[in-house]
Amino acid sequence: MSRGRKAQQDNGGRRRRRRDPGAPVRSPRGPVGAYGDRAQRVIYIAYEGEKTEKDYLELLERRYRDRDGKLSFHFILLGQAGGLRPLDTVDRVLEQAGPHDEKWVFFDRDAADNRDTEIPQAMRKAAKNGVQVALSHPSFELWLLLHFKSWTSQESGLDGEIKKQLRQHKDAKGFEEYDQASGDRGKGLDGQREESLLRPGGVKSAIRNARKLVDACEYGQCEAKVSDDKGPLDAKKSQSYEEWTKHSGHAGGCEPLKRDPSSDVWRLLAALDIDGEDD
Repeated sequence: MSRGRKAQQDNGGRRRRRRDPGAPVRSPRGPVGAYGDRAQRVIYIAYEGEKTEKDYLELLERRYRDRDGKLSFHFILLGQAGGLRPLDTVDRVLEQAGPHDEKWVFFDRDAADNRDTEIPQAMRKAAKNGVQVALSHPSFELWLLLHFKSWTSQESGLDGEIKKQLRQHKDAKGFEEYDQASGDRGKGLDGQREESLLRPGGVKSAIRNARKLVDACEYGQCEAKVSDDKGPLDAKKSQSYEEWTKHSGHAGGCEPLKRDPSSDVWRLLAALDIDGEDD
């Protein structure tokens, strides 16, 4: 064990290492390619937000990773206090994962944060290096709302109305003070909020609603089924940006900043064979 690190037991009974502040994050396991068994699948995910994305990914792991008595996947989550910029998420996952490891990044459009130039750069760098992107337009909160209702209104990168709809929906128990209270009651997803998201039919609805947004993309040539046909992205195989884009269901020429509204989080669930049928 390297100096300054200590082992910690996680909920699944495995050992994981916690880094010192400022030290590089290292995987507690070897490269994915070293394990032939799908039960040992390790996925590196860098995320933009400080709280919500991390909480959602953790609840996915708690709910779905143990299947038939086997651990089907494990996330290596890479975030930062104060959050990351879109391009930073790509850089972070490339720093910590190997070239053949499965890599994802989560970031938003968020027009209020002056990132319209950076997002296309981040997308192309991700494509060049075999990183899959879950872009939400305008924000990750759209993905949360899709667990409760469909949403087609274009918000031009602003999410105030989406958060309002989330707080007011009758089935979104626990979200009444979302992003208005302090601490975990602000943007946390534990307790009653987790139960609401994972209620019977919730995940299935989110996937269905997100796929419909791909089909309705204003570009006119996008179709969620294309993502199904393309299958998982092979991090070991070089692809053009246009071919890489098709893994999202969007056409190669579809401009990411114009996918309003949309959320590609459903693609991670599809990659994990999560369809919400057993919720």
